[in-house]
Amino acid sequence: MGMVNIGLSGVLANRVALNTTAQNTANVNTPGYSRQIVSFNATSSGNFVNGINLGGGVEVGSVIRIAEQSSINRLRESNELAQYSQTYFEGLSNLENMLGAEGLSLTSGLNNFFAAIDEASVSPESLAFRQQVLTNASALAQQFNAVSTQLNQQQAAQSERYGALVTNVNSQLESIAKLNTQLQEDALLGKSVSGLQDSMDKHLNELAKSVDIQVIYLESGGVEVSTPNGQPMVINGYSATLERDLSSGDPYSTDLNIQFQSMLTPVDASLGGEMGAIAALKTEQYEPIKALLNDMASALSTEVNTVLDGGYVLDGTQLNSPDSDLFIVTPGSEASSIAINPNLTPEKLAFAANPSAPGDGSKLTEFSMLSQKSLGIGSVAGKTLYSAYSGLLGDIGIFTRQAESESTAAQISLDDAQVIRDSVSAVNSDEEAASMLLYLNAYEANMKVISTANQMFQTLLQAF
Repeated sequence: MGMVNIGLSGVLANRVALNTTAQNTANVNTPGYSRQIVSFNATSSGNFVNGINLGGGVEVGSVIRIAEQSSINRLRESNELAQYSQTYFEGLSNLENMLGAEGLSLTSGLNNFFAAIDEASVSPESLAFRQQVLTNASALAQQFNAVSTQLNQQQAAQSERYGALVTNVNSQLESIAKLNTQLQEDALLGKSVSGLQDSMDKHLNELAKSVDIQVIYLESGGVEVSTPNGQPMVINGYSATLERDLSSGDPYSTDLNIQFQSMLTPVDASLGGEMGAIAALKTEQYEPIKALLNDMASALSTEVNTVLDGGYVLDGTQLNSPDSDLFIVTPGSEASSIAINPNLTPEKLAFAANPSAPGDGSKLTEFSMLSQKSLGIGSVAGKTLYSAYSGLLGDIGIFTRQAESESTAAQISLDDAQVIRDSVSAVNSDEEAASMLLYLNAYEANMKVISTANQMFQTLLQAF
């Protein structure tokens, strides 16, 4: 029965190989799937003829997952960088489009305001010209309000997106911890873990899109995951939980705490990925832009109100601040709160510097010069209102083009990493077709061995 057993071992082994090839072929279009190959081992004992050990056939040593760790790591790191770069570029593009949008440009608002001042200086006693100053001052204030509102809306959307990412990261960490447990159990039972390892790599890639991670691979096929500075995120079957820290009172805060087991600590590393990009946009773009707009609104109101302070209205009455103020603001939120003084009427604009000459336009001359005056407040110190805003637009344009270039480069790197990974691990239909024929021929040949052994046995029986 030696030939039968040997042939049977070949049939069984090649059937496993055929099933493996079929699995590969079925997953030719499955993202993240790693092809598998069968390792055959000759059975060295079990069939003796005339004292000679002819072997016992063949057995499947293992089903091997074809994967190269460095290419897997590179793909994960490229995913993180590409997502960071793309998110940062998208954020800057939205800012650039908003700040340059028609109706929101502060440059046009300043132009109209100072043009109204210049026209009023021709005939300071004209109620029509005075009303025009009030109208354009109100329009300029509303533009500040609108830009501030748009910034807050964009940042609120980013903050909401950030919160969703925190939830997604926690879900991914939990899934990775469960895979760790399952990998360990299946490895102990001798089961194939190739599919679980593919799932692990997919979860790690998805996690890396949201946040930069450090990964240590274990012999079981499981992983340990940590933040870039070593704070644990997954160990064995245990996963950490990220929590937003809004204790500062900032509704858009990107501060995080990480809880692992009973330990709660602040995340003190740059997160990278999509979450890192949102945090960077907040600190590098949104907060500086909002501070500059607040300083512009504060400087505008301060300078204009200073000019009007102590001036005389049409009936010769002198007005002092705050009664003479054209603009009112709320400290700390100047851009969103700036408005014209609701108590002012065209007659009460203190344009005159001389009580006996209500048509005096000297105050308006000072007004007009404000368009060229260097300011002395915060981030606009040493700049005019125009240069502060044009400088902001110029910087945003430069940053956006740079971010676009970096995003394009990161996407190219990601595509290259995917190609390298696939060149090792992806399924090739032509190779699988060739393997299918090879294993099928071997299967049929071993069936022929069994058939031949059966004929020999029948011939032997007929001799008696």
